[in-house]
Amino acid sequence: MNDDQKIIMPNGGIILNRVHLEIEEGFVKHSYELDERFTNRRNFIMGGFLSTMLDGLCGHALHTVHDKQHVTLELKTIFLAPAKVGKFVGEGKVVKVGKSIGFSESTLWDDLSTEVAKASATFKILK
Repeated sequence: MNDDQKIIMPNGGIILNRVHLEIEEGFVKHSYELDERFTNRRNFIMGGFLSTMLDGLCGHALHTVHDKQHVTLELKTIFLAPAKVGKFVGEGKVVKVGKSIGFSESTLWDDLSTEVAKASATFKILK
């Protein structure tokens, strides 16, 4: 990423300790680091935080193909394995984008390369 492509980190990304690893047209890769503040009573990361990371991956991937604002209309998340405190790596990719609607998918892995969750998202692209 060159100086003209610097990304301003949204507050949610700061809270989740997001780091941009790769940004290309239609694709992003981020890492996150979550501690005990994000866990439930069984010491697993709560699903809402996993969904937030997946939504961010989907939305950021979509943002690489247009310069307009967009909002999430639908997010479908599937949880595949318990997520423990630590580092996560996620990828987001654009499936299809039109004039007013965009579709993206994302996947999240833990630091042992276990796939912990996946999501698909539909976005409204604003004028």
